[in-house]
Amino acid sequence: MGLKRREFLQQAGLLLAMLGIHERLYYRSYQALAQPTRRKLALLVGINQYPTVNRIEEPLQGCLTDVELQRNLLIYKFGFQPDDIVTLTNEEATRNQIESTFISHLIEQAQMGDLVLFHFSGYGSCIPRYNSVSSQPQIQYSYLPVDVALSEQEAVNDILEDTLWLLLRSLSTSDVITVLDTSFIYPGDHQQGTLKIRAVDRPTTVEVNPAELDLQNQLLSHLSLSREELEQRKPGQLPGLVLAASKPSQVATEGRWDGFNAGLFTYTLTQTLWGASSTDNLPAQISRVAGEVEQIVGPCQQPQLRRTLTGSNVKTEREFSLGNLGVNFHPVDGVITGVEENGKTAKILLTGLPTFVLDSYSLNSILTIIPESNTLENPVYLQLRSRTGLNAKAQIKTSDLTSSFELQTGQQLQEVIRILPRQINLKIALDPKLNRIERVDATSAFSGFSRMTIVASDQPADYLLSRVTDTTIAQALNAPLSPLFEGRYGLFSKGSVLLPDTVGEGGEAVKMAVHRLIPQLKTRLAIKLLRLTENERSSQLKVKASLNLLAPQSQVLIKRETQGILNQVNRENTQTVNSKSSSNQSIISASETIGIVTVAVGSRLQYQLQNQGDFPVYFLLFYCNSEGQTYIFNSVFDPQQQEIAAGKSLSLPPATIYSGNSSTEIIGELVKGPAGLAETHVILSQNPFITTLTNLDKNVKKNEGILKFNLVSNPLDLADSILQDLSLGSQPILDKMGIVTDDLALDINRWATLNFVYRVVG
Repeated sequence: MGLKRREFLQQAGLLLAMLGIHERLYYRSYQALAQPTRRKLALLVGINQYPTVNRIEEPLQGCLTDVELQRNLLIYKFGFQPDDIVTLTNEEATRNQIESTFISHLIEQAQMGDLVLFHFSGYGSCIPRYNSVSSQPQIQYSYLPVDVALSEQEAVNDILEDTLWLLLRSLSTSDVITVLDTSFIYPGDHQQGTLKIRAVDRPTTVEVNPAELDLQNQLLSHLSLSREELEQRKPGQLPGLVLAASKPSQVATEGRWDGFNAGLFTYTLTQTLWGASSTDNLPAQISRVAGEVEQIVGPCQQPQLRRTLTGSNVKTEREFSLGNLGVNFHPVDGVITGVEENGKTAKILLTGLPTFVLDSYSLNSILTIIPESNTLENPVYLQLRSRTGLNAKAQIKTSDLTSSFELQTGQQLQEVIRILPRQINLKIALDPKLNRIERVDATSAFSGFSRMTIVASDQPADYLLSRVTDTTIAQALNAPLSPLFEGRYGLFSKGSVLLPDTVGEGGEAVKMAVHRLIPQLKTRLAIKLLRLTENERSSQLKVKASLNLLAPQSQVLIKRETQGILNQVNRENTQTVNSKSSSNQSIISASETIGIVTVAVGSRLQYQLQNQGDFPVYFLLFYCNSEGQTYIFNSVFDPQQQEIAAGKSLSLPPATIYSGNSSTEIIGELVKGPAGLAETHVILSQNPFITTLTNLDKNVKKNEGILKFNLVSNPLDLADSILQDLSLGSQPILDKMGIVTDDLALDINRWATLNFVYRVVG
């Protein structure tokens, strides 16, 4: 039962008096000087069980998982002390409790130089705000606590963004990170494809809870700010670093993965940061997150890093190193969270595995414990025995361990052998808005094609089959469709974004639509298989790759580098030297937003591959555009021409190529479009791709140009061949470790797949 207005205000007043905000905040800066060591404090809020009243039609499902993912990351990766992390979930996360805990745990304890992290996963909204300066109506964003609907009270009980801004400004430290897995604009439906939207409609009343305004007034007084100054703040701008699930005008979503629900942003963010090293910078990691999210849902949700800087607070990009979050650390695929059966079995959290790999990650996969000495002498292997979602159990595989060795909670793991099913299918969900006959006919049509699986709309899926509507047309990246196409069938991302070139003609039956889409679906399956080979963070193969812009200006857009245990040695020193020698350091501006890398049509691109090892490596380079067309770079299908010698580099295409006419010079590869997401997979291996190159001749359309990027007619055949080649190259270690399986068993250290994701814009 909710509190009456008088009781609520009385309790709020007692809380503020008890906390002694004025006195404690006043002396806080002096206490900071006495702090002997840097602390890292965190407040994590996640709410699933919202009451289904007023604005809220249904609860959420992934917010508690978000809190667990974030907490494990902070403890096991970044060295936060468990006692310095406070979590508020479900019924604990009232407006009163969230704000008072922010004050008592963060504001009162954080001192100068400390690191503070605040995370919120739940519903967001927006409410009207009257600007007394301009006399113009505005909106401000808000965060919904679990007691969003107070009975017998008509005032809005949201946590206002103005309040969060004041709370963050009241911290003594400037090292502040706010993670927001929520959104504020309600599009009129809680579902977007197979995903659930974390936003609700704005309230019907504009009256704000007086206790919320009272807290704002006390914080304003402490900060010596007027309400007029507060009203000049731009919506969406908060002090410090803000890691946001999407643009303020977009949605944030949560979805179903293999065995768990989670916020798309939080899951992708934590998974990416597990795979980062202490020398990586945060903007580069957010660009990676943004690319991966767009691979899953399309452009309807674009994660961003926002930083508001002024005056002396402006920093170079180098100062946003993840090393600020903790001591030296390495990329991690998993972590031991418990030990059972007298030390023989480890409970493992697999949050570092690539997102696209987890769903197919199979039993008997092998991981190794990352040693503190950063060497691979006397490795300890663990073999996966069971898995449910991110949680797994593994047993020691190594037979010659000393009696003193013990499995310990907190030990970090990297992949060694990746086991995948021999046959991997594409999962297609049918839109529940299709009628029963349509769903039956579509299921029947798909049953006639191998490697296509129909799943329920609330289960993990790769794509969605649905009708094209007016709303869909408005969201599409391409030109609007004619009215003839409205209501026809098309293929959608999980976020219900229409995939280009998948819409049928008017009057098409759903069975015919399925038959028409099969070639596209096979291409999408090929891309799924290529993504399953990603192993940048755990491969010991010493290779690098970069995507470079040559024109209209010279710039390195994306860098990729293998980050296995051995590859981490001396990396910090190398990167320090490189960063100091750079003549073009990136300056984070006063209000910069960082997201996915964009490339304009008409630009010239080049890939640079580096082999830093002691033996030659062979390579393949696949490029996939937004329409699902796949291109491959080849050199007359000769393995020796697809080789990079030890210690050498290779540019694709070369910086300058002459067409035979001295007056014609081509610089790099021309970006022609189509607009939308593009991704490139660079696969480098110790073994030549014999099977793949044999199949290339019958699966590519030869390019008559000189740059040798050829359209692949059957990319699924080539993707299967690549997995076969990687499997054959892995046989030596399988024999050595005594692994016999009918599944695909891949030696992580025999190859490296480096992935580049960017958006092409017109």
